[in-house]
Amino acid sequence: MLACAAALDHAFAERALQTQYDRMQGLAYALLAATEPTADGTLSLSMFRLPDSRLNNPGAGLASALIDERGGLTWGSISLTDDVPLPPMVAPGEWSFESTDTSFILAFGLRWANPVEGDQTYTLLIIEDRATFRRQVAGFRRTLWSWLAVAAIGLLSVQGAILAWGLGPLRRLRRDLRLVEKGKQTALGGRYPQELVPLSEAINGMISTGQAQLERHRHALGDLAHSLKTPLAVLRGMSEDERLNAELRQQIAEPVARMHTIVDHQLRRAVMAGRRTLTEPVALREVIEKLSRTIEKVYRSKAPRFELDIPPTLKVRIDGGDLFEMMGNLLENAVKYGKGRVRVHASRSRQGLCTIRVEDDGAGFPESPERLLSRGVRADTLTPGQGIGLGASAELVAAYRGQVQLTRSETLGGGAVIITLVA
Repeated sequence: MLACAAALDHAFAERALQTQYDRMQGLAYALLAATEPTADGTLSLSMFRLPDSRLNNPGAGLASALIDERGGLTWGSISLTDDVPLPPMVAPGEWSFESTDTSFILAFGLRWANPVEGDQTYTLLIIEDRATFRRQVAGFRRTLWSWLAVAAIGLLSVQGAILAWGLGPLRRLRRDLRLVEKGKQTALGGRYPQELVPLSEAINGMISTGQAQLERHRHALGDLAHSLKTPLAVLRGMSEDERLNAELRQQIAEPVARMHTIVDHQLRRAVMAGRRTLTEPVALREVIEKLSRTIEKVYRSKAPRFELDIPPTLKVRIDGGDLFEMMGNLLENAVKYGKGRVRVHASRSRQGLCTIRVEDDGAGFPESPERLLSRGVRADTLTPGQGIGLGASAELVAAYRGQVQLTRSETLGGGAVIITLVA
């Protein structure tokens, strides 16, 4: 559009310049018709026969002169000023057109048969100010750019309307996905264009497959719990039978408790494998605040103090139950193995990653802390526990394609667990 406007502007300027030349040429012919000989036979023009009244009006922007072959002024209009530049002589029958910054100058060469002195050569000179030409071109440019601006706004409006109409199905698809994430509907039920039908069908297939898988895992978990219920109850009853000696009861009770813990952990892993494909983001600070209040009641004797540096608007795309379990294990370990002070910091990067840092004021992690991420490995064997809390959290993080890093806290001096998840 800009190139078209520039071309139109250039074409109009060229045409206006040609029109100016033609008009001045027509005026020259009219002046030639007004020429008449003087008493001595030289050529002159009658003031009463001038074709344009501006020639008799000083400052009107139009002047004319007749110059002889010696460069002398034979005749000049009343509007002619002293500072008018005189061009070189022009051969008879030839035209000369010149455009300066302030005026247009047209010269025409002619031959006059003087009955007294013989043939004489003259140059007819016409000078016109550029002000009128400038106003004409400026007016055209204003009109041109105004209409082009209106056309551009109209085209952009039409394009915007077409784009909004074309993206409407995608917005509906996005809205339906949000409803599925929030659990308000189980599948994409809207009507979409033919181009989006394969995508919506693929998403519905993925959702139904995930739901079917979750249902199969739930049935399997129910069967497993029912199958293990009786054997574990028998073993627990044996561990509580006072007819057996205390050492034997202790030998039975410890494996049974560990079996309970391992079974619970495996059940959580099975449930985690069947999570919904689309999950609504969860506000991280709300979950941490609830967990901190619960842990303060459980470990009242240690008087834990939680320092939270988490933006209220920060959300993590993870199942709420998984987030509670993951952060609950980390906060409980921080209180259990620390001296009571726990600091939780969370932030979101420009790449859309959420970094959660849990620090305590305990003894910290030993060398090669990565081994603690394995289930059943403990750094402190004096504190009661099964050693699977940190490993379970690591497995949950890995299930959501996150990362876990164990390091030392620079502010509290104890251990620091750094988790990276998709925000």
